[in-house]
Amino acid sequence: MDEAQLAQVESLCETLYTGQPSGNGEKITREEAQSRLLSLQSNASFIPQCQYILDRSKSQYALLVASNSLTELITSHWNNFTIAQRIDIRNYVLGYLANNGPTLQDFVTLSLIKLVCRITKLGWFDDATHRELTEDVTKFLQATVGHCILGLKILNQLVDELNIPTSGRTLTQHRKTSVSFRDLCLFKVFQLGLTTLKQLQTRAISTANHREEVILGEQALGLTVRCLNFDFIGTNPDESTEDVGTIQAPTNWRPVLQDPSTTELLLDFYANTDPPRSNKAMEAVILICSVRRSLFPSDKEREAFLGRVMTGIRELLKNQTGLQHQDNYHQFCRLLGRLKANYQLSELVKTEGYLEWLELAASFTTQSIRNWQYSTNSIHYLLALWGRLVAAVPYVRPETGAKGHVQALENHVLRVVECYIESMLGSVETVLRSEGALEDPLEDDGSLMEQLDRLPTICRFQYSSVATILVGKFDPLLEKYREIMSHLVNSSTESAPPNVAQQAAILEGQLTWLTYMVGSIVGGHSWSSSRIGNGEETLDASLSKRVLQLAQGMDYRLTSSNGVGKADSKLEVAMLYYFQNFRRVYMFMWEQSSSGSSSISTMGSMKLESVPSTKQKVYQNMFEHMGLGDHTVVANLIVTKIGKNLKFWPDEHDIVAKTLNLLTDMAGGYSSSKLLLTLDTVKYLASHHTHDEFPFLNVPSNARHRTTFHAILVRLLLSPGGEEKLGLTFDKFMKPIVETMSQLGALDSSQLRSEAARMPLIGVFRDLRGICMSLHNRRTFGMLFDIIEPQHLPLLPKVADLWYEQPDVMISLLRFMHEFCHNKANRVNFDQSSPNGILLFRATSDVVCAFGRRTLATATPATGDIYKMKYKGMSIALAVLNSALGGNYVCFGVFALYNDPALDSALDISLKMALSIPLDHVIAYPKLSKSVFGFMEIIFRNHIKTTMALDTSIFMQLMNAVHEGLQSSDAQISSMCANSIDHLATFYYENSGKDKPEVHNLNKHLSAQPNLFSSLTATLFNLLLFGAPQNHWAVMRPMLSLMLASESSFTAYKDHLMRTQDSANQGKLNEAFNKLLADVNRSLESANRDRFTQKLTAFRVSTRGFLTL
Repeated sequence: MDEAQLAQVESLCETLYTGQPSGNGEKITREEAQSRLLSLQSNASFIPQCQYILDRSKSQYALLVASNSLTELITSHWNNFTIAQRIDIRNYVLGYLANNGPTLQDFVTLSLIKLVCRITKLGWFDDATHRELTEDVTKFLQATVGHCILGLKILNQLVDELNIPTSGRTLTQHRKTSVSFRDLCLFKVFQLGLTTLKQLQTRAISTANHREEVILGEQALGLTVRCLNFDFIGTNPDESTEDVGTIQAPTNWRPVLQDPSTTELLLDFYANTDPPRSNKAMEAVILICSVRRSLFPSDKEREAFLGRVMTGIRELLKNQTGLQHQDNYHQFCRLLGRLKANYQLSELVKTEGYLEWLELAASFTTQSIRNWQYSTNSIHYLLALWGRLVAAVPYVRPETGAKGHVQALENHVLRVVECYIESMLGSVETVLRSEGALEDPLEDDGSLMEQLDRLPTICRFQYSSVATILVGKFDPLLEKYREIMSHLVNSSTESAPPNVAQQAAILEGQLTWLTYMVGSIVGGHSWSSSRIGNGEETLDASLSKRVLQLAQGMDYRLTSSNGVGKADSKLEVAMLYYFQNFRRVYMFMWEQSSSGSSSISTMGSMKLESVPSTKQKVYQNMFEHMGLGDHTVVANLIVTKIGKNLKFWPDEHDIVAKTLNLLTDMAGGYSSSKLLLTLDTVKYLASHHTHDEFPFLNVPSNARHRTTFHAILVRLLLSPGGEEKLGLTFDKFMKPIVETMSQLGALDSSQLRSEAARMPLIGVFRDLRGICMSLHNRRTFGMLFDIIEPQHLPLLPKVADLWYEQPDVMISLLRFMHEFCHNKANRVNFDQSSPNGILLFRATSDVVCAFGRRTLATATPATGDIYKMKYKGMSIALAVLNSALGGNYVCFGVFALYNDPALDSALDISLKMALSIPLDHVIAYPKLSKSVFGFMEIIFRNHIKTTMALDTSIFMQLMNAVHEGLQSSDAQISSMCANSIDHLATFYYENSGKDKPEVHNLNKHLSAQPNLFSSLTATLFNLLLFGAPQNHWAVMRPMLSLMLASESSFTAYKDHLMRTQDSANQGKLNEAFNKLLADVNRSLESANRDRFTQKLTAFRVSTRGFLTL
């Protein structure tokens, strides 16, 4: 590289990062600039050019590109360098950082640091020099303040690099390096972080100004947190969660972690700095509090450590230190929530000042809840603390620890719960009067569910008192709500006078909170033997009665006003939440309770008296105390509410979705589904499943819900005794759909293509798909097939021909066809003398061909969402044919025998569709690529004769697509392509030399493209040796068949690979190949394939250690 080329690179970098055109007048887009600069990462020979840029360039962007390119090259071509070269590159970058680091932009510094750390990681076991990076960085820490900051940044990145797996390396390699780093260096790095913090605390770094002290503090605290967060024992924790697991610190860390000065140092930093330093210090305290219990040699040391932490927390709570900052406050809530998770209540109660700590924690919690506007995302941590405390009470003797601790906990918990109820009810009016300035906590679904998940444990600790509080709140609100509703009568809330509407909104908001709380608490009912029989079911009944009375009132108003008098949608969603929890706890007993009423059961000639179990007694007691009737009355009330929601809330997507989820769960339970069959409301739903009765079915955005609705009803109808109990046959259930199909079938082409037919078509196909989803055996599938065939099957290709360019109609039709053709549980299984399998395939072929011909004749849209407008339909059409071809219910030889073009036409059109889509588009859309490559795999597996008869140019286009798909990062796609190659190679090996037309055709293709097998062999071996780990199993499968089909291709690849290696590696590689081929037979039997696959795995492991690219 010379100065002119350097100037060109700098210009391209400027264009890439700023979007400004290059200074030499040449107009280059960002994409072109990126493409040119990426060439620096293509080959190891570009390393000198990258070094030249680092040495000579003044452009920060050019330095960044050079550094990133070096990192990529080092990672990809690691084996190309000798150990000495690796050390030279490492020393070069470290020296570059030492000389220029403090003057570079942060993004360049971080990129160079990442490069050093990557080299250190990859070369960890090569030479002791790499393992001495910590000592080298110590020199940075002892130099100028700028170098000290740089040194801390290097250590931060080093811990991250050694803790996080690198793409392309196996987990075993990563853990081996990580464990070595943990044992040799991590503790020293941790101490360096703490030492820097001590120096900052004592102002020992006198040359640092305030800004530099802030940066040093951030880096040192970040390093401390990273060291404590290190994956010490290889558990690969989930980084997406905020909850901290147990910190498995090694035993040699004990003196530092146990030392009081460590915790004091971090708490001092927390108290005397601002975020982000203070909240990082608190995060470090949380991690130290989470160290494994076994780290302490005895209970005495652990109790002393806990005592110090509790004292520190007490002081912070007393003084409210730093809690005015949101970040600090959040971390402090996490600390409180974490404390009980790592220490037992029996240990906490023994600590000095426990009762004071409990009092302060309760005050802090109530203060936080009252200020819910600022603490919504933190409240659940505090509720978790109280939940863990009360859950542990049964395991602690009352006389242990502080006197009266159980009584104190009871009082504080009741105080916290009462404050929570009061504050959440009060939040409704506050939010309403803020006129949008405050976010409604009811609309923050994530935080709301976090809080509700923790309520049952806390509330059931003092359930009687809590239930009294809730009833005391519920009854007056319910009375006021009824009073307002009686004034509104049949009018909507919005049409009422402003003051009435506002009062109604406040009441509905407060009732929403109470419904959520009751739902959460009832859902926390435990059927464990230790909890049954303490009378909690009567409290559940008392609370449930209020909610169900509210539901009845809402339903009455809805019905009497014909849907005009609606409650707030949030209240409806809360009601569904309550029903879900009630169903989960009290519906699984319904069958036992109804059968338990029969007192005598016959067993042979013996008569046994049936005594209700404890669970049944609790269950019956619950409904008696509720006073609304037995379980069938309550179930009917819930299902009636479901029906009303579907009838009167057609445009509320969330309510419709959650209502159908509830109905799905009820229909999915064994006993609850049997109960549903006896309810009048369900009978009504099953016999009136049309949009006239349920307008939500006619809302375009609810198309998916139509499918779900019909799937539920058919599941119930076809369950044992379903038709008899519902008083409805499957044919009668299908009547409205069949009538719609008959009307559509009678239309001429212009009428069928009119807008008036759009919604009926979408609706009927969505309904049929839902029905088809619930057919799980031969009998039920046959019932649907007999209804549709032969009268209504001709409608399907007609619709495909007329509506091909309208995605909403075509997607509905094709999704139904996909479900209809899918032979799940071997349901598409006709009699030997039945032609139905062939008729079904013919209909499928007609639909796919009608759609395919029209789509292929239509130009690809230049604007808009190309996937939605064109590729999605093609993808599902191919998936439909894949289901039919792989369904195993058609003898495809019949079509050629009787000159029926159905199969050939379908294969021809589908192949044209698959190859008409540009390959880069196929790869870009995952669902499309699975359909396309799935189709290719099927034609190679089952229709090799048709595939071989293709024109050579088309066959090679097909093979090119398979070759590209083989290299996909998606394991499923590469697996399909590998199977396609396996089918081809197996066919060639087993039939080579035979006088068959398909063999002659394949030979013709191979003579036109003689390097086909050799290119596939090279790609497969390159993927095995140098590719990503997730593709290994896929690429190994066809290797044996390919080697047997073309031994010369394997030999050529072996020779080529040998030539790329130095003499030392050639000997190792030759030995590895000899081991690979030893004891492998020339057959494709399963046992031989499996043995060869195992050998390939061993071959890959042994060669990866020394091969160079």
